[in-house]
Amino acid sequence: MLSKTSIVIMGMLSKGEMNAYDMLKMIEKMNMKYWFPIGATTLYETCLRLQKKNYIENTGESDKKAIYLITKEGLQELKSSICELFERVDFDSVWFCLAVMYSGVLSKKELDREIAIRSKILDEYEKGTLENKEKMLQYDVSFKEICAIDRMIQIIRMEKETLERFISNRQ
Repeated sequence: MLSKTSIVIMGMLSKGEMNAYDMLKMIEKMNMKYWFPIGATTLYETCLRLQKKNYIENTGESDKKAIYLITKEGLQELKSSICELFERVDFDSVWFCLAVMYSGVLSKKELDREIAIRSKILDEYEKGTLENKEKMLQYDVSFKEICAIDRMIQIIRMEKETLERFISNRQ
């Protein structure tokens, strides 16, 4: 699976050609610094790594700046990573944010399938986590442990709400 930074770069390139400076400006415009900061060095190094893997390529259209576009292999890898993110729960919510942000690379049918899978997984996680919390309460566990479980429940419910809004705004 792609790294977070790779998903951001390739997600932006899935919408059209860009140079690294324009990618940094787009990241700034999206206020990503508050939830997933990407520095210039990281962005440039990741572009080089993606280019070596043949996921992106330099069009060679500018002598002064590399202008990148996503390759067919890169688009396929991005789609695969987005699907993988929809099909797993990670309490690092940046992964889910990236899956939703760049889900436009999926066809409607693919996205509908991934949303259905994600919804089912979240329902199962919520049920299991609530059951776990009830057992913990029966055994009189500490407040700190209950807070951790409550945080997981909140993340699950937030993601379920996001999916519901995502579905309703697509139609």
